[in-house]
Amino acid sequence: MTQTVTLQIIKSLVIESVKNETFKRGQYDKAIDPKAATAAYHEQAGDEAYHERILERSLYASVEELKSHLYDYISTDGFTTADNSISSSDDGTVITVALTVSPRFNKAYTQSLARLASKYIEDDILLLWWTPLNEKQAALYGQFVERDLQAIKRCFNKTAPVAPTVPYTTSLEVTGTTIELEIGEEDTVTYSLSDGAVDDIEVRIEDRTLIDAGRSEQGFTVRGKRRGHTYIELYSRHDPELAAVVQVFVTGRE
Repeated sequence: MTQTVTLQIIKSLVIESVKNETFKRGQYDKAIDPKAATAAYHEQAGDEAYHERILERSLYASVEELKSHLYDYISTDGFTTADNSISSSDDGTVITVALTVSPRFNKAYTQSLARLASKYIEDDILLLWWTPLNEKQAALYGQFVERDLQAIKRCFNKTAPVAPTVPYTTSLEVTGTTIELEIGEEDTVTYSLSDGAVDDIEVRIEDRTLIDAGRSEQGFTVRGKRRGHTYIELYSRHDPELAAVVQVFVTGRE
């Protein structure tokens, strides 16, 4: 079965981070060239309504672009399309991205994935912001976006395959611990297992010159061959410690 990973992008934190980055760059430009004060003012993303609209538009575009990059890592159940396996919603404060992923996706990376996704969106917004203003700055954030994307992809590690659970028995009870046979006579050793268990019981004969033993519908059939005393052991093939011993006495003339 698949599992769902949920990433939450807090819009206000992303926008604030973008504004801080552009503010820092504007301050730097003014420091190195006082004549660039006007340019620095306009390259700083502020609280103006039209700046807010530009940033919000870029935010949604970046979220959709991120979803497209995650396409190769989502899983479908065979009844839905890939589009149904990755979705996003917005409650005005938080954008939630839900991914349907492999059951072997290592959920220990979920928090890292969420942080990197937020960082990717911030850098992508800055790339879009700087593209018409400063070619070098845009190229720098383009590199950051690629680095973020590679880090995001590394989060999609699979855990080791889980061995299938096979219901082998956890108990073995033998009916009787002693049987007596004449030479040529047969008797059946019956046993019971835990409810619903797979029967993996085998038989081991101590002295095959005295008896033979083989599986039958009821258990194991033992046949006397020569006078003497020996043992048979019933044991689980997958749990050798789960075993029961039956004594066998063979009497009569040879």
